[in-house]
Amino acid sequence: MSGDADLVTYCGIYCGDCLGYTGVIAEATDAFLDVLDKYKFYMTARNVFPEELGDYNRLTDMLLFMSELKCHKPCRERSDDEASCIVRSCCKERGLFACYECSGFERCETLASVLGGLHLDACLQNLREIKEMGLEAWLHEGTRHHYWDEE
Repeated sequence: MSGDADLVTYCGIYCGDCLGYTGVIAEATDAFLDVLDKYKFYMTARNVFPEELGDYNRLTDMLLFMSELKCHKPCRERSDDEASCIVRSCCKERGLFACYECSGFERCETLASVLGGLHLDACLQNLREIKEMGLEAWLHEGTRHHYWDEE
């Protein structure tokens, strides 16, 4: 594994792997929307599956929303106007590169609240490894943890 320190978020997630930064969900959704459009699937939904797909417009609205789930800048490159993350603000106010530099990150309520706790376990695992190994070693030899890898 190799990485770039500029892609490490304050909370310990690696932007280079993020679904928003890589665009994997948005690209897959765009491709799916193209298939639906090409085959005029709205007609199939309306005529063949009216009960199951009667609210087809709601489906396409959700897919259109998902097709826009793209980050065009990593966390560290965003201005304060673009990023309203409380963990980012906390680290910047305290002059920390990331939460691993804080002695209380393991029990931090601010960190625990990020994205409804979705990333918490992955953040904590990454932060522990970065603290133990050092940032450069973690970027080149460590394991990047993600919530989708958890059981």
